[in-house]
Amino acid sequence: MREPPQQPLRGKKRQQTRSFAPFSTQHSLEAFLQIRKESTPMLPARLKLITIALASLLCLWTVPASALDAAADASTDNASAEAPRPNVLFIAIDDLRPQLGAYGLDYMVTPNLDQLASQSRLFRKHYVQVPTCGPSRATMLTGKNLHSKEDITHQLLGKWLASDKEPDSPETFIHHFKRNGYHTVGMGKISHNADGVHDGALELRYSWDQFLRCSNQLWRGQELSHAYADGVGRADPKRPPFESLDLTDEDYPDGQLASLAVEELKQRAAAEEPFFMAIGFFKPHLPFCAPRKYWKMYDRETIPLSPNPDPPADVDQAFLHSSSEFFGQYLSPEKGGVGKRLSDDYAREVIHANFAATSFVDAQVGKVLDQLKQLGLDKNTIIVVWGDHGWHLGDHTIWGKHSMFDRSLRSTLIVQTPDMNSPGVATDGLVASLDIYPTLCDLASLPKTDGIQGESFARLVNDPNANGRDAVLSYWRDAISMKTPHYRLAVHDDGKRRSIMLFDHRVDPNETTNIAVTHPEVVAQLMPTLKRLNDDYLPVFE
Repeated sequence: MREPPQQPLRGKKRQQTRSFAPFSTQHSLEAFLQIRKESTPMLPARLKLITIALASLLCLWTVPASALDAAADASTDNASAEAPRPNVLFIAIDDLRPQLGAYGLDYMVTPNLDQLASQSRLFRKHYVQVPTCGPSRATMLTGKNLHSKEDITHQLLGKWLASDKEPDSPETFIHHFKRNGYHTVGMGKISHNADGVHDGALELRYSWDQFLRCSNQLWRGQELSHAYADGVGRADPKRPPFESLDLTDEDYPDGQLASLAVEELKQRAAAEEPFFMAIGFFKPHLPFCAPRKYWKMYDRETIPLSPNPDPPADVDQAFLHSSSEFFGQYLSPEKGGVGKRLSDDYAREVIHANFAATSFVDAQVGKVLDQLKQLGLDKNTIIVVWGDHGWHLGDHTIWGKHSMFDRSLRSTLIVQTPDMNSPGVATDGLVASLDIYPTLCDLASLPKTDGIQGESFARLVNDPNANGRDAVLSYWRDAISMKTPHYRLAVHDDGKRRSIMLFDHRVDPNETTNIAVTHPEVVAQLMPTLKRLNDDYLPVFE
């Protein structure tokens, strides 16, 4: 694990490391030629030798097809023996917006994820389908989109997958890997429920060979996601939305989870079959709790405030919200939301807490990646780091997710494959969480299953300059929001009235001014695509 500096990083240029592994193939071909004695009985000895030599050369051009097929089979067998199927390490991080040094934020202390990004493909335009934990993870894991606003529930996976009989089609891409000979092991928050359990059974009941839990856990159920120290959760009397104590990493669930993952990797290294290992870290989900040493990595006075702390000009309040999770479930000395800003001092304190929680989880990821490398598993492992959605840190007066703005829908995505081309070069190709399923199939050379709706972005993993999607659609209750390479178009329609917002990200990346009214021609140009992608989610469009 890379040790972070004790002072905030400021303006330090990060070196991008690139490594290229040699490409080698092995070919073997046996050709046999029998020259009938009777064909050259009267030739002089020297001429006979010349004839035999010419015939031997000719055999290189007249090898029977059966011999070529046998050679190809032998080559494939040798290649399979030399290059076993890749393992997969999938790391999900709750509420991780693209807030890393690797995304150009020099004030963030995230050395481990930055190091990984320098050897991987960093996606700068990755968007989730739903800005809340349960449905976002459901669409990502199943490769299937929502059908209606009733699907926006944390229990969506339980609703979709509840069955006492294993389905013919894999319930998730993890299940698909399991069916294809992978040992699947999970821990932490992969589906929505933090302990992996729904109604007394595993939430992904057919996906796992093993689902592990820390033996010394003080927290139960969903309180793992909302943990304070000493087994305390937010279900207890209200507390502040953060905590800074002189504790070890293992005094919080994420520290224990990292230790569990490190030990499990040792088991996987000793096993013969390839593995699919999924780890779901809980922070930086609220409350923003981290050992004090991570708070000390930042100077609060220099922590930047939101670049867009006010609601966008000319935006309907239907697109804003009251940040009910932050102000309703935690003890806060100030109230904000729906156009009301917090004081700069309190806003900076909350942002400081979020940064500390982010650095804390970065350190836990570092422990896992270090163990992967020490065991030599990194040489044949696909690594994915995925944030389940973004988060507003006072942007547009919102403190939370659950919006149709870029801050809520854009999240971290890093993908590494063995011997990838151009490692460390980020891509601006547009991708969706929905696309992870088919992409993993391509990267691991597994067949794609029927019914998945995502589009593989393996081409972007192989070439950062390749084209991404034309558009990504996201959902939240009575609203849908479409991101294209240049614009964001969002529509809120509850059946009584319709509101539209449009932003041009080329000149307004922070979405400060709604131009839907002043640029109706752009709305008209984009609306057919939005209606096509809507696919009955908002019936008022049909």
